[in-house]
This record gives sequence, structure tokens and C-alpha cells, in this order.
Amino acid sequence: MRWVLIKPLHHSPFYDPEIQEPLGMEYLASSLKTVGCIVLLLDGALNKLDNIKIGRRTAAFQPDAVGFSITTDCDLDSLLTIYGECKELLEGKPVFWIAGGNFVTTEPEYAAKSLPDEMHLMRFEADISIRDIVHKWREKTLDSLPRRIDAVPPALPDELPFPVRPFYATVLQYGWAFNIQGSRGCCSACKYCASRGMRGANPAWRGRSPENMVRELEWLAKQYGAQIFNFVDEDFLGPPINARKRAKDFAEGIISKGLKINFGIQIRPNSLTIETIDNLYRAGLRYVFMGIESDNPSDFKHWGRQYCADTWQWVEHLQWRGIEVNAGTLLFHSESTAEGIRSFANKLRQYNLLNYRTAVNRLDAMPGSFFHNEYMAATGETATGGCITLPFNKQPELEFLYQTITDALSPLEIPSMHALCAIPTAQTNKLFHNGEASFHLLKDINAACDNQVASCFFEILDMFEKENITTNKTDKLRYENLLFGWKMIDRLISAGFVRSPESLYNAMQRLNHENV
Repeated sequence: MRWVLIKPLHHSPFYDPEIQEPLGMEYLASSLKTVGCIVLLLDGALNKLDNIKIGRRTAAFQPDAVGFSITTDCDLDSLLTIYGECKELLEGKPVFWIAGGNFVTTEPEYAAKSLPDEMHLMRFEADISIRDIVHKWREKTLDSLPRRIDAVPPALPDELPFPVRPFYATVLQYGWAFNIQGSRGCCSACKYCASRGMRGANPAWRGRSPENMVRELEWLAKQYGAQIFNFVDEDFLGPPINARKRAKDFAEGIISKGLKINFGIQIRPNSLTIETIDNLYRAGLRYVFMGIESDNPSDFKHWGRQYCADTWQWVEHLQWRGIEVNAGTLLFHSESTAEGIRSFANKLRQYNLLNYRTAVNRLDAMPGSFFHNEYMAATGETATGGCITLPFNKQPELEFLYQTITDALSPLEIPSMHALCAIPTAQTNKLFHNGEASFHLLKDINAACDNQVASCFFEILDMFEKENITTNKTDKLRYENLLFGWKMIDRLISAGFVRSPESLYNAMQRLNHENV
């Protein structure tokens, strides 16, 4: 059976310079190959193809099945264009059409209304269930499948074959990290997060064994010379009761194999100890994304999440070790107060974690989450299309503050995000390729962007608290940020941190067209 798996082009209003391997599709391709299928993977961004060319490549492959991986409804325009082009070129050839991914899993009704009627919808993790489609195709019983298919729980993560890596050359060319999945699911069940709606019949968290993860790292290092890895797990360490041993066994496995690598992980503070940090550092941990969200225990209680009083101790130790820390924060949420925003922003600033992303991030109720379902039930809606921005309940006037801050800081989005996302690669070059000077230059640019963000943020917060915000003042701040943003872009380009200066300039001009 001939399959094409497609990652459409994502049309997000936000600037995101990161392009990553489509790891979910790579797992599916590997699973299909175990039952004798021929698989072509197409990723619009990685293959540098527009929608029409993706459709033509797909049709030229003469597929028996075409699958789309959809992250959000921002992928729909791309998918429908690819589908239309492909259908026309296939001239009636029978094809099994299927879509999966976060969008289909968390918004099945919206997906059903938005996608062609002949396109089947596969919810949850499809590693095993996708093989059933192959068996039914061979038995000529595909017509028996319902339009919506809820995937059965996959095998234990260790039993899945390693994902195929058709984009390895591009990853190596640009010095990107190879994506690794060390676990599936999350121990938490935050009321605003989609995780609970993506589980299906699966347990909350399922981890690969340290031995299995190390085998894949070793294989990628030997096969492709890979040195930098990004664990895309929601929760790398898992339940706190087992986290220390998991980290120790994983670190010892890397060290015993003599692997000279660095890697990043996503963690929850309550899974950490000093010993855990030190063990992972010795194995190559150099980048951490930590969910901090708030410094107020009552916020965590409202969100259905456990508060960790030791968070800042872990941040301090990680940074002392030279591990880059990036924080997931929610300065703005339905229960926010101006006093709480100032307190948390000061804490973030103290630890160099107040940047463009943390300064403007706001709690949105994700599809499939408790808060999203609560809102849907209250309003009677059945298909909203994406996240829901919840209003400020305690201080409704914070809406004005939030809109003022996001508008004034918007010219800093592109240089700030570009610098932040370039750090893991620069850090690898520092460690393995004599890139010390380049790394410190990037850190200087990143720090300059963060300082500009913080200065503007607190100036507007001061004006808000004194009730003297004026359009003239905020327009002036925005214009200053625009000039500063262009200056930082020039520095990023001249230092060699930008692959396509023209595309970066165009992105900045589109974002700030009214000021150019």
C-alpha cells in the first residue's frame, strides 16, 4: 500500500522561526513500514514546497492513501488547497483520505464540518490503528470504516519502532535539534490545557525506558552524527516519585555510551531535585523549558495543578549550571490582578525570564480542556475554532492593560523570538564547534531585547496603575520599540544568525506595516 503523509503549511499570526521535524508523522511512517507499506513524507516548510507543489508531488506518487497531520485550524487553508489539487490530478483514482493530529483529536466536530466528507478522522495516537487501515485495504473492506475513528491505545512506547528520519539532511544543514519523544502524555491535568482531551483511553503519562531512549540517541549519533536533541515531551521526567531514578538511569546510560551530546527537555518543577539537575547536566542537558505559570499558589489551585514552592531554587541551580531556562508563564489570566502581575513580572525579571513571550502570554482555554468545555456548555456553542480567550474576572480593566502592552511590544516580537530560538543551536556550536564568541554575542542580543521588553512593560504598568495612559505615550513607546527592533534584526543578520535576511525583513514589515 502506498501512503503519502503530509504536514500542511501552518498560517499562524505569530512569528515562529522554529521549524521542526514532523515527529508524529515520522512515527506513523515507521509503523506503516513494519506492515510493508511504501511511505512518502511531505512537510511544506521542510520541503520548501507551496500547496500546489505538495499536491502535485502527492498525485505523482500515485498513493492508495493520503494522511494529513493538522495542528490547528490555521492549517485548514493549506490542507484544502493541497487536497483540491491532488484530487484533480488523480482523476478519479480511489484514495483513502484521512486526517489526524491535535486539531482532529481535540475539535472533532469542528474538524468534521471543515474537512471534505470523504476524509476520515483519526483521533488520538494512531501508531497502531493506522495499521488496521492497511489490513482492511488488503481485505478490500475499507468501506466498513466509520468516518470518525478513535485510535486504540498504542503499544508501550518501548515497543514502537524508532521513527524514520527523512529530513535528517536539512536538520544537519541548519544545525537544528533532532526531535525525540521520551514519553507521551502528562502527569498534570491543568484545566486550561488540551492534554486531558488528547488522552483517549491512554494513561495520563507513559514513559519510554531510559535504555530505549539512549539506544535511539546512540543510533542517531552514529547514523547521522547528531549532537543536539530536543525532547518534545510535555513532561520528560514523569511522576515525581520516579523522576529522580529516571533521570539518574538516563544520564548514566548516556555517559556509559560515551555520547558527546547536548539536549533540551520540558519539565515540571515538582519533578526536580539538585541531584536530578546535576545528573542530567553531566549527561548533556543544556536547555530546559519549565512550566512556572504563576508565583501565586491560589492560581494553581484554580487551575487544578500542584504548586511547587521550590521553583525558584531549581531555576537558580539550573542557571548556575549554565543550563538555559525558558519559562512557560501566564502573567495574564482570568484571575489576574495588577498587583499580582507586577509581583510575578518582577520575579521573572530577577531571574532573566521576562522576555517578549513571557510578557504577553495569556491563558487561553485550549480545545478539549475543562475550561474550554465549561465555556462551550455555558454558551451552547458546539464548534468554536481554536482556543478561547477567557475574560479578566477580577479586574476587567486589565483587558485595556493587556491590549496596550501587546500593541506596544509587538515590534519586538520578531527579533526577540528569533534570538531566543537561536540559542540552542548556538549553544551546541559553543560546546562542540568553537562557537564561544558567537554564543555570547547572541546572548548579548537576547539580553538587549529582554531589557527593552522589561523597560516598556513596567513603564506601561506604572502608567496603568497611576491611570495616566495616553495614546501619545504608548505610540511613542511602540515607535521606540520599532526602531530598536530593526536595530536588533540588523545585529542578528550581521552576526550570521539569520539564514534568510529578506524573509526576516519582510516579516518585520508585515508586522509593523503601519509604522514603516
